[in-house]
Amino acid sequence: MDYLISMYIDNELSIDDKISFVEHVHADQRITDDAVAYLMQEKALRSSLAEQVPDVVLPFLQRPKFSFLAAKPLGVAFAASLLILVALYFTHTQPPQTGFHPSPARHQHRFVIYQSGVKQIEIAGSFTNWQRIPLQPAGSTGYWEITLEIPQGEHAFSYILDGDKILADPTIPIKEEDDFGTINSILIVETT
Repeated sequence: MDYLISMYIDNELSIDDKISFVEHVHADQRITDDAVAYLMQEKALRSSLAEQVPDVVLPFLQRPKFSFLAAKPLGVAFAASLLILVALYFTHTQPPQTGFHPSPARHQHRFVIYQSGVKQIEIAGSFTNWQRIPLQPAGSTGYWEITLEIPQGEHAFSYILDGDKILADPTIPIKEEDDFGTINSILIVETT
């Protein structure tokens, strides 16, 4: 959930992902508290950075005359996202829906990992809205697998072993550390 909060703050979620996120925030007070804490941290970081970086105006670029248009796009996007989150939180009257709601699928991808001696392996990534999906053992050889519908694009994901150990896919060379210190594998899906 921390990664999803970070993606929300950084405006990296689709509208459907944001709706799902807001439903989860509404359903669980801990998530609401975590989201607010991270937003306050982001606010503090942005304000300290703004004080350190002077405004630079290039002579060949003129600022628009209207102050709204002159606002920094990231700040406007952040403010709009926060306003939508607050509005949805206070106006959402239906019970939250649970479960995994994938984006429209475009490509089937088979995930396979070898891990003997574990009782459970799950996968969580940007294509599952960071919800955990269990893999199935492939016989008794230590291999685990699942085939999922993945939309086109770049996706971060990790495996979760026995509910708490996070492991990047050893067969995918592209990896990236997220805002919380977790190393995720990066899967690039291209439609043909």
